Amino acid sequence: MWKESLSAIITLCAKPRFTLVFVFLLTMALAGGLVVSLFYWQAYAPLPYTHADRLVWLHGTMVNRQEEPIMDNALSNMAAYHISSRTSQLELIAPIFYGELLYTTHAAAPQVNVTYTHPNFFTLFDLELRAGRYFNQTQHNGTREVVISECFAHRYMRSVEQPLRSMTELLSQSIVLDNQQYRIAGVVACSNKEPQLSAANYRTDVFMDFNSTINFAQPLLEHLTVRQNTFVVGRLKRSSTIKPVAPDVIGYLNQQFTQGLMSLNYGKGKHLKFKFMPLQDRLKAPLKRTSHWLLLGGSAFLLITLVNLFTFYLLEVKKQHSELALKVTLGAKLSMLRGAHYIQLSALFLISALCAMLLSEITVYVIKQAAASTYAHIHWLTIRWWHHVFMVGVALILSASFAKLGLSHLSFRHLHSQMHGAGKGQVKQLPHWLTVNVLITQLSVGIIVLCTTAWSSIYFTHRLSTPVGIDDQGVMFIERQQHSWGKEAAHVAARKQLFFANQQALLAHPKIESVALSAIMPFDNRYLASIGKTPKSADQLTVNSQLVGAGYFQLLGQKVVAGRSFNQRDTELRNVLIMNRQAASQLGIDELHIGMTLYPGNQPPVILIGIVEDIFTHTTGALPILYFPHNYYETNMLVKLRPGQTMHKSEVVALLKQQAVAQNVQRYSALSAQIRELNSTAMVSLIGGIGVCILIVIQVVVGLFGLLGNLALGQREVIRIKQQVGAKHRHLVREQVRLRLGHFTAALVIATSVILVIASVVTVPISILFFSYAFAVVFLFSLLFYIDIYHVYRQLKKD
Repeated sequence: MWKESLSAIITLCAKPRFTLVFVFLLTMALAGGLVVSLFYWQAYAPLPYTHADRLVWLHGTMVNRQEEPIMDNALSNMAAYHISSRTSQLELIAPIFYGELLYTTHAAAPQVNVTYTHPNFFTLFDLELRAGRYFNQTQHNGTREVVISECFAHRYMRSVEQPLRSMTELLSQSIVLDNQQYRIAGVVACSNKEPQLSAANYRTDVFMDFNSTINFAQPLLEHLTVRQNTFVVGRLKRSSTIKPVAPDVIGYLNQQFTQGLMSLNYGKGKHLKFKFMPLQDRLKAPLKRTSHWLLLGGSAFLLITLVNLFTFYLLEVKKQHSELALKVTLGAKLSMLRGAHYIQLSALFLISALCAMLLSEITVYVIKQAAASTYAHIHWLTIRWWHHVFMVGVALILSASFAKLGLSHLSFRHLHSQMHGAGKGQVKQLPHWLTVNVLITQLSVGIIVLCTTAWSSIYFTHRLSTPVGIDDQGVMFIERQQHSWGKEAAHVAARKQLFFANQQALLAHPKIESVALSAIMPFDNRYLASIGKTPKSADQLTVNSQLVGAGYFQLLGQKVVAGRSFNQRDTELRNVLIMNRQAASQLGIDELHIGMTLYPGNQPPVILIGIVEDIFTHTTGALPILYFPHNYYETNMLVKLRPGQTMHKSEVVALLKQQAVAQNVQRYSALSAQIRELNSTAMVSLIGGIGVCILIVIQVVVGLFGLLGNLALGQREVIRIKQQVGAKHRHLVREQVRLRLGHFTAALVIATSVILVIASVVTVPISILFFSYAFAVVFLFSLLFYIDIYHVYRQLKKD
């Protein structure tokens, strides 16, 4: 028995074409099935917190008079404080605000992530305290208390000369963040359980008291400062359901918000809405949306692969029929041959499962790296040892099923006729209706997938090749550590004087070509503004806005298509505006309207002095943007380096400190890196689409090869009879082509209907759709008839 089993396994090595194709496709199917299942479970698995089903978060929204959302996740720190101190339906509650500070006493002055919250935060999310205690609201000799993470301590507070022996050594030490001294009260363990509310893959370095973020001396300004990185999270009381926030609380907050708007002459018409929602929806909503499509696609791929592999394997088994019949005739026991066949197929499936183990681990690692900035807690996606054991078990069950079904199609009666390739009932066939339906399904799926993949590849290639609209080479964004946010004339004048000093120093540096004020990076769309041809708010359009200084467009090489760009006088007068083509198009404005008066919300009217070219990335598209003269002087800047030059953050910091010793750089990043990141999804989609296309082509080739080979093998006797009565080869081939043409026509009708439905949902240019459709049809048509004629000629040659 063992010799027969060993011989069966060696036979696999003698058939590399069959073995490699089978192992490759089965490995992809098993690994894909495992990863998709884990991804789907990750999306719906309960959060790893105590009483996780009772955790909720506060969703705030700013809306206009028409109840249309203006800003999502809209919550001020003052509102978070007010709601968290007046909500009775929660037994534990913690307001949270995410920020960044500079660790100024460290030699590199690194930027650290800070979470402002209450001690309840650690209890809610089961974060372990390694040493000390949580911070409190009282100050000790003017020094606030903080809790640091163990990761922060190891990264920044130890050295080769003074390694940390225990976390208790850090207690009562002080650190300086943004020139403010803080005393370390406790150390919390590094954990991947911290909720990623503000951004995926977020890790807190330092925890502080939430109340320190609120200026209680100016409550109206605090109510008006609505943020997207402020949250309230809590745990419902036992047996409680989520209830609306109390009307009196919402009424008070909107009253204060409206008063804050009026105090700054922003006008009325905006108000806030608040509601509690399950925390799981906040953390896993994007993952759930993706997992639905991933599960559907993964299940379809697994099913198609198994069907294709079975037809491919069945053809191989039927080719071995005469050899098996000879062994039975010579005295071999049928049970022994069946056992050897089971072992042969089990070895094939086991090898595929082992390869799938490695592939699934690599896939999960790549997913974690690629999706870390998109999906919260993607690092929870982990393959356990028992997942692999389960996959191996499934593979062995499938191998037994394949072997049983494959052997059931072999007949060991009339052995003499079978050894000579003749006789009735040489092999059993799949039901004709099933074979035809599977063939039509294969062709339909192939046409649909090839068409959509070709279209998406053309689409993403076009988007990636679309000009950005600016010259990003050597452009760096400097975000200064801001100490003064006052809008009073004295504060603005001080910032203005500092900017001119910084600008002069930077321009004098041999590596720097030009400098311009820019409140945010060019593709940052966090700020919105209203604009219209009339003062009526109902007639105004809300689009993205940016504050930029003189020389901004020249520095970026952004073309001015009409009018002119800003100069220093425009910044002083604050009564002009520039917009890009998209914004002008949406307002019905063109080059002839330069000089017209426009109305930005409830602010004083402005004059349109220029229209500039659009800027574009795959993620943002070509957004409509309004450019206002930078009249606030936060002193964030764009710097263009001379060709071939590089400049490190430390050089910039040293240069700025010469103008004012308190200056520091919070962020120093390349514009080209931001553009690459915004275009990364298009690149991933393009590569993924091409990969899927190649994989589907292999699937279709294997499936058609197996199906058509089995059909040809089953028609051998019919072909023999036709030849005996005088039919020529070309007549037989022509007859076969007409038969397959009917099958292809049926598949074409189905595929065309589905593609038209897809085209009606997704906007597709007709020329691209037609090209993709023609490519898919011609390719599948050629493939079908090439494989079919190949099999028919092989049967004719045997005769």
